[in-house]
Amino acid sequence: MKTERISLLIGLVISGLVTALAFSYFRFKDTPAIQRAYRPTLENLEILDFRFNDLKYKLQKPIHSDAPVAMIAIDDASVREIGRWPWSREQVAEMTDKLVSLGVKSVGFDVIFSEPEKSNPEADKKFGAVVEKNPDKIILGVFSENKVNFKPHQELCLAEAFFKTGGEQIVKINPGFAIDDTTTSIEDVNWTPLFDILFANVQSSQQADVLRYFNVSSPEELTPYQKNYLKSQLSQSLFDYCKKWLTQEDPFLTPESLAQVSSLYADTIQDSKDLQSLSTQQVFKRIQTSFKPHPVPQYGEWTGNIPEIQSPALYTASFIAELDPDGYVRRYPLFFRSGNKLGTSFIPSLALQSYLLSGPYRAEVKMQTAVGGTKTIQEFNIYDTSKEPEKKIATYPVDKSGQMLINYYGRQMSFPYVSAKELFNNRPTIRVQRGRINAQTKALEFEEKEYPRAEFFKGRSVLVGATAIGLYDLRNTPVEANYPGPELHLTMLANLLDQNFLKLWPFEARAMPWIILAVGILLSIALAWMGSISSIFVFLGTVTILAGADIWFFTQKHTLLHSVFLYFNVFAVFFAIQVFKYFTEEKKKRELKSTFSKYVSPAVVDELLKDAKNLQLGGRRVRMTAFFSDVRGFTTISEKLAPEELSRVLNMYLTPMTDIVFKNKGTLDKYMGDAVMAFFGAPIEDKDHAKHACLCALRSIEKLMELQKVFAEKNLPMIDIGIGINTGDMSVGNMGSNIVQNYTIMGDSVNLASRLEGINKEYGTRIVISEFTYNDVKNDFIAREIDRVRVKGKLEPVRIYELLAEKSAGAQIQERVDLFAEGFRLYQEKQFQTALEKFNKINELYQSDPVAKLYIERCQDYLESPPPLDWDGVYVMKTK
Repeated sequence: MKTERISLLIGLVISGLVTALAFSYFRFKDTPAIQRAYRPTLENLEILDFRFNDLKYKLQKPIHSDAPVAMIAIDDASVREIGRWPWSREQVAEMTDKLVSLGVKSVGFDVIFSEPEKSNPEADKKFGAVVEKNPDKIILGVFSENKVNFKPHQELCLAEAFFKTGGEQIVKINPGFAIDDTTTSIEDVNWTPLFDILFANVQSSQQADVLRYFNVSSPEELTPYQKNYLKSQLSQSLFDYCKKWLTQEDPFLTPESLAQVSSLYADTIQDSKDLQSLSTQQVFKRIQTSFKPHPVPQYGEWTGNIPEIQSPALYTASFIAELDPDGYVRRYPLFFRSGNKLGTSFIPSLALQSYLLSGPYRAEVKMQTAVGGTKTIQEFNIYDTSKEPEKKIATYPVDKSGQMLINYYGRQMSFPYVSAKELFNNRPTIRVQRGRINAQTKALEFEEKEYPRAEFFKGRSVLVGATAIGLYDLRNTPVEANYPGPELHLTMLANLLDQNFLKLWPFEARAMPWIILAVGILLSIALAWMGSISSIFVFLGTVTILAGADIWFFTQKHTLLHSVFLYFNVFAVFFAIQVFKYFTEEKKKRELKSTFSKYVSPAVVDELLKDAKNLQLGGRRVRMTAFFSDVRGFTTISEKLAPEELSRVLNMYLTPMTDIVFKNKGTLDKYMGDAVMAFFGAPIEDKDHAKHACLCALRSIEKLMELQKVFAEKNLPMIDIGIGINTGDMSVGNMGSNIVQNYTIMGDSVNLASRLEGINKEYGTRIVISEFTYNDVKNDFIAREIDRVRVKGKLEPVRIYELLAEKSAGAQIQERVDLFAEGFRLYQEKQFQTALEKFNKINELYQSDPVAKLYIERCQDYLESPPPLDWDGVYVMKTK
């Protein structure tokens, strides 16, 4: 196996392995995180992919946005002037009231008010009053660190637990945000009364455990700290129970409790026509099988605002920042959930809710059930509700988990920042800061400008967030480490307002692995046959083209391609092939050239020397085509010629015939006097070996016609030839003694080709091919079946065909073939008189057809002396 072929094989193997890995990775990446199996290798590859793509963010120039947004920054300057955070709710109320009065579209809080202000209880009421006065402008924030992964049916319990632990205050009727999903008969049942009873028992048991832990008999005896602990444990106990609901660990499904629980379930489903006739166990089974896995990550207990502030609020949004496995923020969830109960389980993100209030707009998430039974997000649409009827204005490019890629505009402070302290003075203007990159130094600088206060805020969507370094709300991002957390929400809000989305290629999971394979194959082919210098240029050119296309898609089309495997494959193929070539030398070229130059054309020798894979010189069994040609009556001709003249005649005949073999990718086996033995399909594999053998035969007959004219002009004896061709399995390789070997073929298929060459004499034909060859070439050539013969030494008959011409020869030959086929069919059916008439017609129309003449004689003989009853139409050859 030569260096080039091995190099190609190395490249193909590497490309195949990388492609297989890419398919596996893209399936993993395309699976929502909540539905993924634990695959540490693929998780690490995902981190590598993320980090590689982060380079593209670095290469992108900063983008200026005119989106009407602003950050009210609780920055270091504000903390120094007003005091450490958290400030009094009275000050927050004052700041919020001023923003609303200045005409902002909305005020969203990336902070939470989860504890009452002990030093000034009235402050909470004042802030609550501002919220109550402006419910259509204020968006309160909530968060959760309790990400859960329940069984699909347990989401029904989770939704009730969420609602029981404050969810009814967090999620209120929100006409601007809707989930379009189908419900099952299970979900249509009101399960709240049942879970009220179950949860009461769970919490009662949990409270008893806590009291026992603190060694007291009633909650009144607990300290304030212990009461907070009890409250936390009571909430958490509901979510812990939901994790066990309708499993073997469910405490209410024990034999002692099952009868009473069955009664509760029966009361709950009594109005459901679909469920009321089922037994308790059947109801459990129906619940467990009715829910499909949901792609959106979900959370258990949420941390909300105190009731005085939360109760009057109409809009609440989550400011959770979803981290990728490496701790970076690249994607932004547009909504979150606790359970899967339409209207009460879904919480919009801070950016999405701010965007919806800027319109007014309405978001509609269309869900569908995929083929595998899992739910998936079909579309995330935005409608302008100010139009009548409402108008669809955008479809967000969310992934299966409802997340969007954040299209960062640049480093921090890419948007207007207003220090919160600016809102506590009565100046007519306001100072606004914004970051920019210095064109010379490439350093981040902050410029400050003053704007008329009312003019600046009018129509803006503002977010209130902590950016002071001491408050530690900083995130790692592809554009910058220590990126202000609140600006993540502001960036996504600007993306939504600008319609400036960073997308994924929707067909990437299916197409990218094939692109990797195609590039790998092309590169392997190029590098395998190139020298070191040329290979380096090809490698560098490939990387340059791929990188240019990759960056162009990112910067111009806002499409992020996960191309790390593509580059890895290019590098791996290049270096592997170069290392192999460096440590491998070509061997035995002269020996091989000497061996094969007498068998095949110089061009084939050159092809052979490129890769030793073609030279399996030890015997091997291959399906090939054998070719025999022989001069008719050569013995008589040789007797009439002097030795020198005979040699000249043979050379004049054999030289062009050999050239024809070579031109049709054939291999010369040997000359046997006037006979030529050749084969097609080795040493170089040729799928069209039968076709090339037939072409060789037709070209040989054409050349024979030319030679006959030349011989006639030189008064040389007239020659004619017969050719036999057969296709089948045969042994090929170097065969002989240890001293002398020949590259030749052997086997029954070879013997049949030889006998077919001799059978031409019986039928007056020039080219006879077997049925095995005919089956391979019938779409390319015109041939007619002339008999079924049983060769000597074989029991099974073989159909033989006379090869007449290529398919393009014309309709006249085909008419002749069709007419003969009809006569032959009648002959085989023992209708000898009718067949005789057909063959006579052929003989008249086509000026003495030798095969037709043969069948005329046979028909006449059988009419005079009919064949036996068991005659099968097979002609038995008496000689080899």
